[in-house]
Amino acid sequence: MTAAPVSYDFRSPGRLSRERVRALQVASETFARQLSTVLSTTLRAVVYARVVAVRQVTYDEYLRGLPNPSLLAVLEFRDLPGAGVFQLPMGVVMGVIDRLLGGAGGREQPSRGLSDIETGLIRNVVARAARELTYAFEAIGPVYAEVTGLESNTQFLQLAPPADPMVATEVELRIGDQVATATLCLALATLKPVLAAVDQRAAAAADGPRDAAARVVEFRLREVEVDVRVAFREVTLTSSEVLSLSVGDVVPLHHPVAEPLVVAVDGTRVAAARPGNHGKRIACQVVTP
Repeated sequence: MTAAPVSYDFRSPGRLSRERVRALQVASETFARQLSTVLSTTLRAVVYARVVAVRQVTYDEYLRGLPNPSLLAVLEFRDLPGAGVFQLPMGVVMGVIDRLLGGAGGREQPSRGLSDIETGLIRNVVARAARELTYAFEAIGPVYAEVTGLESNTQFLQLAPPADPMVATEVELRIGDQVATATLCLALATLKPVLAAVDQRAAAAADGPRDAAARVVEFRLREVEVDVRVAFREVTLTSSEVLSLSVGDVVPLHHPVAEPLVVAVDGTRVAAARPGNHGKRIACQVVTP
């Protein structure tokens, strides 16, 4: 995730929890390392790749942020819904093709559509990169991607409705003197079954501390001291009767002898009890809860 603040779009609310973001960040960093290895071994040159950002965007926002033309490798996933796209800037693509054909792959490269020969060369490279998604997502869930088509014009790439949520990963590539940003865009619907395992692990991890805290609270509550009162029926006296009371007066309680006393806590009845004694002390015996 980027550290810079971003505006909140109520039309596209965030659906990525902290656990999901962390899992996607780790998977993206693994993919970047594998992409670096694939390009380094293919081009026989040192290639650096690092993740710049992992964020949720709409499909329309993602397309509007892409340079045109670009190499757009359409991805489909076995046993998963939706689709994805792996994008490479055309300057990097031309530099890769130049190196594959024995050239130096300099910084200045043409920006145009690919010929049939060029398409065949770069298709093998992006197909190898797509297969690395399986290893990158191995810790989260099974992901098997394959390249089903290549496009160069972003206007022809219609993988999802414009408002559909996507997860876009930006990867900075350094190949010799060339520095550019590649992107991996996956539909949130595609990742949803995979991220369900992340949610389950997060819930399981949270249950342990939560249950322990609940047990501590319950134990503490059971140790709290409360005032318990055992009382007869209440009686009603007038103010003049109260003012006329003196030592030795008898106040009738109107409490039947056979009726149990009321055991109350903070004014709430909790049980009924009969009066008696326990050794030399006055006590009561609970007869009903």
